[in-house]
Amino acid sequence: MGLFVNSKKIRIFFTTDVHGSTVVFKKFINSAKFYEAQIIILGGDMVGKMIVPLVEQADHSFRANYLGKVYDVKFGEELEHLEQNLENSGLYPLRLSPEEVKAFNEDKNLVEKRFGQLAAERVAKWMQIAEDRLKGTDIKCFVQPGNDDPYEIDGILKQSAHVKNVDETIVELDENHEMISVGAANLTPWHCPRDMPEEELTKRIEILADQLKNPKNAVFNLHVPPYDTNLDIAPELDDNLTPKLSLTGGFKMASVGSKAVRAAIENYQPLIGLHGHIHESRSAQKIGRTMCINPGSEYGEGVLRGVLLDLSKDKLENYTFTQG
Repeated sequence: MGLFVNSKKIRIFFTTDVHGSTVVFKKFINSAKFYEAQIIILGGDMVGKMIVPLVEQADHSFRANYLGKVYDVKFGEELEHLEQNLENSGLYPLRLSPEEVKAFNEDKNLVEKRFGQLAAERVAKWMQIAEDRLKGTDIKCFVQPGNDDPYEIDGILKQSAHVKNVDETIVELDENHEMISVGAANLTPWHCPRDMPEEELTKRIEILADQLKNPKNAVFNLHVPPYDTNLDIAPELDDNLTPKLSLTGGFKMASVGSKAVRAAIENYQPLIGLHGHIHESRSAQKIGRTMCINPGSEYGEGVLRGVLLDLSKDKLENYTFTQG
């Protein structure tokens, strides 16, 4: 695939929900060169989900218990290999003494504070990777925190020379296309840092959309997908956050996207809606004239899922889902 040289067309690569996986973030940064895209966009949820304690034993080996599997590794290469595998799966391995584990178990605030620190440290590492690989290029790299992301990472993103945090901003993609971005989501059962009521989400989207020069040629980079579409289907949960079972077997599925996002797309009818949030709903669907896309996420397997977009002056020429 060649670049649209000396034309009015642009190529964009979009992905989302990398959730702490360093190998997936590296693939994202490399996607510009691989797909010959001028613009790369990460649509939210940058941080991982949990800390995995690596507990030092009396013989100076380390033990970890993750998803019911026990890992016993020696200090040195074995330990470093396990740490790298956990990091690439989006987890935060943390070496701890038995005394530190006891302190963590007794004080959940200590766990939350350490999680925020680890998340910020990894994002800082990613920004250095981006700096090293994008320096000297004309590639535009846009990212935004998603609803899962703690506010500790915002200051880290602000320090980057080559990565722009576009959350709640308007940016010009080129002379014909603007993009608005909102990383927050409607309320979820997990009470994430950037969850908010639909009414507040509506206000934040409209503040940006009302400033657009030409909404019908814009890209709406809204982390949560529009309600009642192919992009927002997920297992329905009970009060214990356990997926409900359907009468015919399997999980009972439900729409969990945002009504505010859907209303905004119906009202402004932008060229494209870029979404994520619901990992299992990899799909594209039109709402009126707007093509809404969720590339899905498979970060836990180290897989980069995305979508490649070719835009002309006032048209989405084509889109291609990617995986690698």
